[in-house]
Amino acid sequence: MRLRMFALVFTVMLSIVTYDLVEFDTQVPPAIGAALGGFVVGMLLARIANIRWHEEASQVVAKMDKLGVAVLVCYVAFAFSRRWIFGHWFAGAELSVVAMSFTAGVMLARLFFMRREIIRILKSQEKY
Repeated sequence: MRLRMFALVFTVMLSIVTYDLVEFDTQVPPAIGAALGGFVVGMLLARIANIRWHEEASQVVAKMDKLGVAVLVCYVAFAFSRRWIFGHWFAGAELSVVAMSFTAGVMLARLFFMRREIIRILKSQEKY
């Protein structure tokens, strides 16, 4: 279910970025750079999800450990201040595109790495 949520959020954000790129004639390279930067941050945030196999429920479960909670708090603080941070270099529609591209990159990385971990666990349990 969490993977579907990340996929939906990524799709919506990518749609918004694409619309803004076309409608407001903004530059593509900053959007790609922001998405790549977001992907790197998303790889680090993959640490948040401590994914394991739950024997009694016979399913994959995700729990947060203390380091994961600390990383999540840092990410939330960054998410609220990203417009201020990116606002030093970008303005207007380009700022929106860069901020949304960054977030889309984070979502894509989390989707990719969580899916990879879930498949690894399911294969170890001979369920995939």
